[in-house]
Amino acid sequence: MDWFRWFMLAMVLVIPLTMLMLGLRWWRGRIPPYGGSSGYRTRRSLASPEAWVFAHVYFGRLWVIVGLAVLVPSTVVMLLCPGGDTDRIGLWGGALCFIQTFVMLVPMPLTESALRRMGG
Repeated sequence: MDWFRWFMLAMVLVIPLTMLMLGLRWWRGRIPPYGGSSGYRTRRSLASPEAWVFAHVYFGRLWVIVGLAVLVPSTVVMLLCPGGDTDRIGLWGGALCFIQTFVMLVPMPLTESALRRMGG
C-alpha cells in the first residue's frame, strides 16, 4: 500500500509541476513560435506577435504562482492522507487531480482580460 501512496503523489504532482515548468519557461521569454501549433492559443493571443509574447509572459507568470499554490497543499494532502487503504488514497488523489484541472484554467480569463486592456 505504501507504494501506491507514492505513485498517487507522483500523479498528483504532474499538473502543478507542468504548470511550473511551462510557466517559468514562458515567463522567462522562451515562447513557442508565433502562430505555431502549441502555446497559449486564443483569438486575442493570436491577434499579433506582440499579443502572443505578452500573453505567454503574463500567463506564464500566473501559472508559476498558481502552480506553487497548488503544489504545496496537494503534496501535504497526499502525504498526510487520512487512512492508508488504496481506495481512500486513490479517492483523494483523484479528487485533487480533478480540482487541479479546474484551478489550472483560472489564469485564462485573467490573461484574456489583460490582453483586452492592452488592445490585443
